[in-house]
Amino acid sequence: MARILILLAVVLGVIWWLRARAEARLAEHRARQAREASERTAAAGPADATAEPMVQCAQCGVHLPQGEAIAWRGLHYCRRSHLPDESRAEGSDSSSGPRP
Repeated sequence: MARILILLAVVLGVIWWLRARAEARLAEHRARQAREASERTAAAGPADATAEPMVQCAQCGVHLPQGEAIAWRGLHYCRRSHLPDESRAEGSDSSSGPRP
């Protein structure tokens, strides 16, 4: 009986040691990847100066550059047909007819 307990203790000790070693390797690998990623980011230089922030259409959820979006009451829309009805009614003329 004592032999079985000693053998079990040795096996559990080896398993614990292998697991701790694998976790250490994984942590080292992740640290190396993070270091390489930060070096690549630093080497790439500053962000493009012409980059424009992206906004999301409040109606359909499409993302588009802020310069191309229609801003209305703090929200952004990708096309006039997605604007709320009240916004189209205020800007429309009864004699001009429907707008595309």
